[in-house]
Amino acid sequence: MATRFSHWQCGRDYQLIDGGDGASTLFVSGNHRLLRVSDAMAARLREGPDRLTPDEAAEWNLLAEQGYISDVNLESVQRASFTDGSNLAINVNLTATCNLGCSYCFADGGDYGRIKGKLDADVEDDIFDFVADRTQRGQIVRFEFFGGEPLLNFARIASMCARAEEIEQRLGIRFLFRISSNLTILPPGCLELFARHRFIVSVSIDGGRETHDRNRPTKGGRGSWDKIMANCMAVRAASDAILLVARMTVVGGPVGLSENVRQLWALNIFDYFQIYPGVVPREASHVFGDEAASDGGTMARGFLAEFADFVDEYAALFTPENRFRGVLEYERIVDMVEKGKAALSFCSGGRNYFTFSPDRSVMPCHRLVGDTDAQLGVSGSPVAQDARLEPWRLPIDRNPTCSQCWIRYICAGGCRQENQQATGDINTPSAEGCHYQIRLVEKVVGMMAAQSRAYREQDRIELDDMFVSCGRPMTVNLRRDPDLPELAHFDRI
Repeated sequence: MATRFSHWQCGRDYQLIDGGDGASTLFVSGNHRLLRVSDAMAARLREGPDRLTPDEAAEWNLLAEQGYISDVNLESVQRASFTDGSNLAINVNLTATCNLGCSYCFADGGDYGRIKGKLDADVEDDIFDFVADRTQRGQIVRFEFFGGEPLLNFARIASMCARAEEIEQRLGIRFLFRISSNLTILPPGCLELFARHRFIVSVSIDGGRETHDRNRPTKGGRGSWDKIMANCMAVRAASDAILLVARMTVVGGPVGLSENVRQLWALNIFDYFQIYPGVVPREASHVFGDEAASDGGTMARGFLAEFADFVDEYAALFTPENRFRGVLEYERIVDMVEKGKAALSFCSGGRNYFTFSPDRSVMPCHRLVGDTDAQLGVSGSPVAQDARLEPWRLPIDRNPTCSQCWIRYICAGGCRQENQQATGDINTPSAEGCHYQIRLVEKVVGMMAAQSRAYREQDRIELDDMFVSCGRPMTVNLRRDPDLPELAHFDRI
């Protein structure tokens, strides 16, 4: 029996994920639907829809006719403009100074190899002019305070918050505030400011004391764990309105990922976690030893296996006694699949996200500060809208590599800076980066399919304010949700 979408290919238009219980999860790339099928049927679908039995093909066609199997993600992405799907976000690079000597720092110790001094009042003026030119009443603007260590320029943070508060009242623009800090210091007035403006405080902390002090010592080589933890406790005690995020970078070591998460989770002070595979420079082999990446790689050996094991344990972290609300990247994928959302780009860099620095440079990405080839202009002058931004706005279905991948409307191309580092082109992901992103989606979707409906349907609206994946722009795909008869070969998830 002929099937609709007979041209679809496994690994491009859909994927089968082994459930380990005699059934598999069918993930439809075109609309992010999930269906449960038998392993025998999954084996046939891996060869293509035309290999289904007549009964299976009839049900497949019914699902297609009713729009439950469809390609609406493509239509949604093609309708969208590069400014859709994310709020205007300004990364405010406050200072080139950092008081830690992290072994994997991408910013050359905070100054990106060329940035000096602190962001001053003139650049602050330019930032608010930039905001005024691109917003109107009712819109949302977010400030991402960054560095170096941004709290070393706390006076500028306080000034910008006060100014934003006045603009909110006068012009009706809503501001969100997030800071990425090592939290080794808490200047006077800091806790009050965080509470007043309901800050999202993202703390760079890589796990328990042993792992963290190994990865993130002071510049003098001493551990930073005790000081950071005391300040984390102070932030948590200051207000429940502050969202506290543990931002973990994984670069290997004797303590595994699951144990490091458990050690932080047990403190019951963090609302969310972020977990990143860290770049392991070959020259740091004296620090990382056997954990260092192999030639041609960037991730620590063993990371993917540790990550997979952790996702298998993930659901056990949600308990009534603990304030833990999830790992941001994982919960965002669940949200995209459950609500039918398609990513327009991996991040909002070069779309609605720009970085302002003390040297007055304006960049499309905070990780590219110092790269003069990527610079879009200087603050106070018009930002380039020319060919330099075209690669940042490349639609995923025009990317020759990513357009053939089943996770394209979730990943949308990989971190541009990491692509640049690995391949020399922001839109050409490395094989290693692709492998991780695919494994991430595969594991999270498999986890999601195994959880209760209550977990899948819980409210995740808060994630829209959390700047997950650098503000990944998304559009709702408006997929149809028909009432379907009970089917013999497909179960809805």
